[in-house]
Amino acid sequence: MKKIILSAAIAATGAFAQVDKPIEMPYYDYPMVQKDHYEVVAANCLTCHSFGYVLNQGKHRNRSYWTGTVRKMVDEFKAPISKEDSQIIINYLVKNYGDGK
Repeated sequence: MKKIILSAAIAATGAFAQVDKPIEMPYYDYPMVQKDHYEVVAANCLTCHSFGYVLNQGKHRNRSYWTGTVRKMVDEFKAPISKEDSQIIINYLVKNYGDGK
């Protein structure tokens, strides 16, 4: 029991470590194409993650990739996206971040 308490005390002191200068976190802007059903994508996708996550999927992905990704969000992660909105999202991603195929 003493080992657990001592370990917890040592871990807690690290949580309150002091630094000599302010820590600055970098800002990353993830601009999305804001046309052709952008609002549908924003309303559905930003519920769970940032646009940075979408953009980090890689450029020039094909329709099959984006279709699978959106279906995974709905089927496996239970994203409440209608079939109509799913197709709009897929079309948006293919047009703006896909290979156009």
